[in-house]
Amino acid sequence: MEPTHVPPPPPTGVPAQEQEDLNVALKIVSFCFPIVGAILWFINKDKNPRAAKSACTFALIGFAVGIVINIIITISGGF
Repeated sequence: MEPTHVPPPPPTGVPAQEQEDLNVALKIVSFCFPIVGAILWFINKDKNPRAAKSACTFALIGFAVGIVINIIITISGGF
C-alpha cells in the first residue's frame, strides 16, 4: 500500500530572522520621533521587511498624531 500523505513543500528560503517584527521599544521610539522610524525603515527595508514595515507604520501614525495635536492647539489658541 502506498502512502497517501503528501509531504509539505520546502520552505521558501526566507530565514526566520527576516520575519521578526520590531521590538516594542523601537515601535514607541518610532511613534514619538518619526524621523527615527524613517531611519529604521531605510536600515531594515531589504534585510528585514517586516520590521521595516512596522517602523514605517508607527512613524506615519506618530507623524499624523503630531499634526492633529498641532491643529487642535492652534485652533484652541494655544495654552
